[in-house]
Amino acid sequence: MRSTRLGFVRLLTAVFGLFVTLVPAILGQHGPEQIVEKAAPAVALLLIGKSPTELDGIASAMVARENGVLLTAYHVLKGAKALQVRFKNGEVFDNVSLLGVDSRRDIAAIRISASGLQALPIASASQAKPGESVFLISHAAALPWTVSSGSLSAYRLADEVPGAGSGYRLFQFTARASPGSSGGVLIDSEGRALGLVVGALEGGQNLNFAVPVESVIGLAEAPEALAFDSGAQLELSLSQPAVQEPVAMILEKPRPAAPREGEETASDDFERSEVLKSKDKSFILANFRTLWVDTKDAQFFGAQQMQAALGRDKNFLTLGVTIVDTPSIADVVLEIGYTFAWDYPFSLKHVNSGIVLVSGKGSGPFSGAAGAASVARELTKLLKPYRTKKQPPS
Repeated sequence: MRSTRLGFVRLLTAVFGLFVTLVPAILGQHGPEQIVEKAAPAVALLLIGKSPTELDGIASAMVARENGVLLTAYHVLKGAKALQVRFKNGEVFDNVSLLGVDSRRDIAAIRISASGLQALPIASASQAKPGESVFLISHAAALPWTVSSGSLSAYRLADEVPGAGSGYRLFQFTARASPGSSGGVLIDSEGRALGLVVGALEGGQNLNFAVPVESVIGLAEAPEALAFDSGAQLELSLSQPAVQEPVAMILEKPRPAAPREGEETASDDFERSEVLKSKDKSFILANFRTLWVDTKDAQFFGAQQMQAALGRDKNFLTLGVTIVDTPSIADVVLEIGYTFAWDYPFSLKHVNSGIVLVSGKGSGPFSGAAGAASVARELTKLLKPYRTKKQPPS
């Protein structure tokens, strides 16, 4: 009798264990670990080169078709000369072609010579509800296959998001995203691809945005538009893109604001005085000497990193401008902000009058370092006509 009871207990235990194992699968419910493990092979790492031998940055991409079609953020491909695609299992593809582009939604389709790839099922955007749990798989901060979790905040028109454009919808989510997350895949609680990361906003905690996959999946059927150069020689650097870089130029020491009694005014102080008093943009742009960097709104890089980028730009060094470390001795201030999709609008202002002398926009889809370098290049282009012996433009 005792052995019969013992056998019955063992049977109940086995049935209960089978029930615990099968019910979640039957109901389509999976834990976070299972979701991420299943989805990760469908997320690729992109190495993007400004030449076939020089890595410019990294991004993420999602397998859209088993026959080698992937989707990624379009802004990461702008200016790219060579591409390389890597998967979590170690496979690498060096020959990549561009297919269709949806510039409004900032999504592009690319193709590699592969078949049998793992593609994720696609979630319906209309069925996604705010508050649902989501997971982001990307290569944030150059750390491959980084996973973050959060919730879906909203499904809103891009018109409501500063800098995002108009005429389409976006998912807003709280899972952490960093440079390198562009093109990353937003996964729902059932392991389906919900969105592709295209940008973020500053001024709050984790205001990140993704384009619904179902609205751009048609790009996978587009014909080949162009072929990138081989990315066979591109190598991944695991350096943290957000780390501050050393200042590449000597900062000017503060000077007295006015000469001492009985001392003659130096010619350079006289010229600076004329610059500070002037309200003529062309005169100021042609004659200012000192520049202070204000990056409090840049989000992904600081003043030292911006100074370093200016110091490495050979064209900027020919302009005769000295970077100073305090606004009290600056003729002009370079103010840099951040909007969306890692864009960095900037303006050069006259310290005394607040006049905007020039303005533009840099972009850094891969890291703060890339953003700072882009701002340096764009600023130099705007200043160069004024800092030569030619007549400055009106």
